[in-house]
Amino acid sequence: MNSVHVSRESNIVKASQVIHLGREVQVNLKDDLLLAKGFDGVTAWEKAAFRGKKEILGTLWVWGREVQVNLKDDLLLAKGDDGQTAWDRAAEKGNKDILETLRGWGTEVQVNLKDDLLLAKGFDGLTAWDKAPLSGNKEILETLWGWGTEVQVNLKDDLLL
Repeated sequence: MNSVHVSRESNIVKASQVIHLGREVQVNLKDDLLLAKGFDGVTAWEKAAFRGKKEILGTLWVWGREVQVNLKDDLLLAKGDDGQTAWDRAAEKGNKDILETLRGWGTEVQVNLKDDLLLAKGFDGLTAWDKAPLSGNKEILETLWGWGTEVQVNLKDDLLL
């Protein structure tokens, strides 16, 4: 039998697995769950973006607020061990709905669309624009192009060359 007690004030989950372990385990919601990287160096947030799981992203965003993470730096702009952000992963996978959702949240937390998302490079030196063709989804390129026009990206030099 398992029982879980959540204390939101201290951001600690106390879990007791009475039959199996017979002891209490304390987990820090922010560091041990929300921001924890798996064996592949990627967080649940990044995996949800890559797999197009908008509902899971929404839940993680709400939980991030609850445990007072820096939503901009710890979620939206956080890079996995490979240097990619959730934004990069959604562009690479060709998921416009996820990109639009991330853009909306970025506006909410004052992310610079041009520099922090459109022109940001991963460790591989590639931007979301560079990764978008990997999905074969022309609509993603058109969407990124449109957003680039809105924020006055130098389309020729910054995206095409």
